[in-house]
Amino acid sequence: MSVIFLAGVHGVGKGFLGTPAAQTLGMSHFTASQLIREEKGRATWGQDKKAVDLDDNQQALIRAVALRQSTHNAILLDGHFVLRNAQGILVPLEQKVFAQLQLCGVILLSENTGVIANRLRLRDSVDVKVVEIAELADAEIRHARIVCAELGLPLTVIHAPTEMNLCAAIQALLSGCQNV
Repeated sequence: MSVIFLAGVHGVGKGFLGTPAAQTLGMSHFTASQLIREEKGRATWGQDKKAVDLDDNQQALIRAVALRQSTHNAILLDGHFVLRNAQGILVPLEQKVFAQLQLCGVILLSENTGVIANRLRLRDSVDVKVVEIAELADAEIRHARIVCAELGLPLTVIHAPTEMNLCAAIQALLSGCQNV
């Protein structure tokens, strides 16, 4: 059973590209927020993406992924390494969360902050400051590198991702996962 973590800031294309890539490769695609919401029976974040109950949310995510591992051959799980708490402070998620998800690799998507700001304006009708996107993107890649190094996980970073280069990165990780 392979779980690949697809990371990046809100609006970078995790869902937009992850869903068709997973379908093309015969994988199941889940978002961390979807699984947490299903496990807890409610969302604990608002449209501003600020989260409360971070630790409880991560435990719900771990339970939800474990439940699906027995019925799904390969999972593409999209989520984050860093979130903003209710006060707007960036909080790196604990390494143990990623260890308990039993990941076989990580793909982190990045994009120009102006492009992301436009996407968020169109998709969510919110006006996010480019500097806030850049701050979150920097924290996300920094923490992804730390977690992946500590857990010995391969990390692939794709700037300006397309479905084609995402599929290629997923295939490369899957072949590595199967050889372990």
